[in-house]
Amino acid sequence: MSVYHGFPQILITKFIRVSLLAAVLTLSACGSGGGGGGDSSSSNGNGNGNGGGGGSTDNTQPSVTGMTPVDDSSGINTNVRVTATFSEAVDPTFMNTGYFRLIDGEDPVTKLAHYVPGTVSFDASNHIVTFTPSAPLASGQRYTATIVTGIKDLAGNQITKDFAWCFVIGSTPDTTPPSVASTVPVNASVPINSKVMASFSEDMNSSTLTTGSFTLTGPGGAVAGRVVYLDKTAVFTPSANLTPNATYTATLTSAATDLTGNALPAKTWSFTTGGTADTAAPAVNSVDPANAATGIAVGSRVNVVFNKAMDPTTITTANLSMTTPGATGPVPVIGTVSYDMNSNTATFTRINHLTTPGQPHFTDVTKLDPNTTYTVTLNSGATDMQGNPVAVKVWSFTTGP
Repeated sequence: MSVYHGFPQILITKFIRVSLLAAVLTLSACGSGGGGGGDSSSSNGNGNGNGGGGGSTDNTQPSVTGMTPVDDSSGINTNVRVTATFSEAVDPTFMNTGYFRLIDGEDPVTKLAHYVPGTVSFDASNHIVTFTPSAPLASGQRYTATIVTGIKDLAGNQITKDFAWCFVIGSTPDTTPPSVASTVPVNASVPINSKVMASFSEDMNSSTLTTGSFTLTGPGGAVAGRVVYLDKTAVFTPSANLTPNATYTATLTSAATDLTGNALPAKTWSFTTGGTADTAAPAVNSVDPANAATGIAVGSRVNVVFNKAMDPTTITTANLSMTTPGATGPVPVIGTVSYDMNSNTATFTRINHLTTPGQPHFTDVTKLDPNTTYTVTLNSGATDMQGNPVAVKVWSFTTGP
């Protein structure tokens, strides 16, 4: 954990760069990001997780696959903690206030960015970094959070562009306990190789979701496994197949909390296994935009619909990514990935804007570039709830004017 109390000398050049950008730009924007996807070295149990497919050499830079609060959100609680989730394991020595910063505007005298004091902590298991302000944030104030260029993954690949996003603070702190929104599985004849999942009503403190607070018991007692958290969802992956035709009980304890420390009311649910494992690989039912489509609206998102429930913790920018042609090779498109469990749909949303502290932007930063060909790659790191990987799929489309 690191504590920020002022302007470190080593960051003066970065401060100057931010200030110059603010002076030059007439229409400002809140964020920009680095990154492509991850690789198979960052798996989350049983070979599945926040890593993508590929060979043994990792030459792909890490990226930010999600953040809280979300970009351009408002009415955020005054006691908010700000998080960013990386697509793969990153070097923890970069997890400090030099590389994760919160800005509330510019110093009126120096015209340099004014940084909010706070601390940074890192959940290495889930690749989530958290900035905790030293004091409640100001009601009505617009803040810019930034993941700074230079962060490296464990292979030394570096984020090459700042990733920033903005939000506006509301008037009240968060004192409401989180709740469990849904659980999987909940029925009988569950495949014996199934994972167990719970989704929550709000963002959780990932470090409190462990095998101590999320447990599974069966005919042999406690089931060994591991817990992964991503985007309001925790997944328990058993270390081995469950016993056929047996009843299991999953439990979430009040040791699990939201980001501001409100405890989750304890929750239990049960299910019964069937006699066999599910070894059928998931398939892609449809993609939008379709392969070779032209004249696509610049406001479009990329959607992938699967034929069965996927493990949400594997639906990240490591496994669903987008590029454009470049002079020396494909150029990664900066964006985030989300997954809708109700429709089995993964969505890639572009985030494209420059960093100008504290100011609003006036254009939709999720828009694609006009008259541009985009290539989308779905990697086999994306798996279903039984750990079966999807086949690699690559397709392209071209935007209109």
